[in-house]
Order: sequence, then structure tokens, then C-alpha cells
Amino acid sequence: MSGVLAGFFIVWSMIGVGWVVGRTGVLGAHGRYVLNRTTFFVASPALVLVGLLGSDVRSVFSLPMLVAGLSGLGTGALLIAGVALFTKRRGADLVVTAISGSVVNGANMGFPIAAYVLGDISHALPVILFQQAVYTPLYLFVLHRVTEKDAQGAAGVLRSIVANPVIIASAIGLVLVLIGVKVPGVVLEPVQSLADMAIPAMLLAYGLSLHGSRPLAKDDGYRGLIAVASGAKLLAMPLIALGIGLLLGMRGAHLYEVVVMAALPTAQNVYVAAARYRASENLARDTVLITTIGTVLVLLLISAVLEV
Repeated sequence: MSGVLAGFFIVWSMIGVGWVVGRTGVLGAHGRYVLNRTTFFVASPALVLVGLLGSDVRSVFSLPMLVAGLSGLGTGALLIAGVALFTKRRGADLVVTAISGSVVNGANMGFPIAAYVLGDISHALPVILFQQAVYTPLYLFVLHRVTEKDAQGAAGVLRSIVANPVIIASAIGLVLVLIGVKVPGVVLEPVQSLADMAIPAMLLAYGLSLHGSRPLAKDDGYRGLIAVASGAKLLAMPLIALGIGLLLGMRGAHLYEVVVMAALPTAQNVYVAAARYRASENLARDTVLITTIGTVLVLLLISAVLEV
């Protein structure tokens, strides 16, 4: 299981660098704000576009992607229903809880885990493509709607779409892939360079957010929601993926692969999105922290039970 540990070492190393940058203050008082916005408005759309342009249509509409989609959306829907039913939390708290428990760290954890644990990085593509093409645009749209005063009505819907470059990049990428357009290398190269910045920038921004913070602080009032979101991410989502995979006839290595991908920790871009809208940032930050630590044990357990 050295692959699991190697993947987490990479992630925590970059987060650690971010913490040191925050501790030394080399980026100034507004470094985290600038880095978050650069990631959200520049690097993340480039990452989505490059990821989609480099994908195979068969990967976009594959059985593993169906499992990734149903387990992610299903977990998010259960969280929304449960939190709305049993608490008085609404708006951004509700949305951030749902995505914190259902958006996996596919980009920077999925590839190393797929490479070292599953033996092929292609196993990470279905979940990454689902999140890039469907889930990320969806939750950013919803988050914009619940946090921005100008997001109401038909004009507000249009503004919600235009205000999210990830949604635009996803739409462009899907259209180009589906009609079979090949983008010239000279055009794609600068986009690729910006995309390469996305994951390190997300991790650095997250590390910056940890400096001076008090994870699980009682005053934040998020402990219960963090526990619920973390439990859903670490336990419910892998179990839902297991059930869906079995219902769809998946067995052996194929079933193992989709469950491993569902068990990845909460993605740092959930924190980036929360920071962008200044909505429940500490909830997202602490859920990322808890799940990134806890997923190690979950992946080891899954490997012991299901590995073929």
C-alpha cells in the first residue's frame, strides 16, 4: 500500500509549503485571497478544459463514470435532505456540507492512487471527468445562487452561469469533444501551462488557510456539520458506490476500482469555492483536513477487503 502513502505524502508536502508561506508572510496579508481567486478564475477553468479535451468520449460516458456520478450526486442529495430535515441550517451551510461530503479529491489524489494502487491512471479519469463536466459546474451554480443577491430570476440564472468560468470551460470542452474537434498544440500549450498551476495553487491556498486557524473551533459552530460531512465522505459514499457497482453487475477489480475512487478525501477545490463566495469556509477547510487524514485508514480497509 505504498501507493496510498505516496499519494498522501505529495499532497501534505504541498499543503505544508503553503502553511510555511503563510507563516513567513512572504505573500503579504492578501496572499490567500489572491491565490484563491487566481485558482478559481484562471487555473481551474484551464484544468477543466484541458482535462475534457484530452479525454475519450467513451471515458465520458463509461460505467465507472456512471457509478461516480450516481454515488457523488446521491451522497450530496442525502446530505442536503438529512441536514435540512434534522437541523435549521440552510443556504450556503447546506450546500457546502453537501459538497464537502461528496466531491472527491480526484485530480491530485486520484492520479497517484490510481497509478500506485490500481496500476493505471486511467481509473481516475471517470470520476475526474464527471466532476469537471457535471458536478463542479452544478455546485458552483447553486452556490452562486444562494450567496449572491443578483442571482435571482431569469437574469440571475444567466449571471450565475457567466460568473463561473468553470461552467463556461466545461461547456466548451464538452462541445469540442463531442463534435470531435482537435485543438492545435500551439493553442493548447498556454492553456495547459495554466492548468498545470491549478492543483499546486489549490494545495498552497489550503495550506495558507491553515496558518493561524483553529480547526474544529467550537466558536465556528460547524463541528456537527463537519462530522456529518466527513462521515458521509469517508463511509457513506464508498458504500453507496459499492452498492451501485454491485447493482450494475460490477465485480472483482472493476468494483474495487470504483470504490477506491469514491473513498478519496474531500477535494481542495471545495474549499476554494467556499472561499470564493466567502461561504462556510471553515466548514469546507476542516472537512478537507479530517477526510484527508481519515481516508488513509479507509483506503487500507477497502484494499484489505476488496483487493483482487
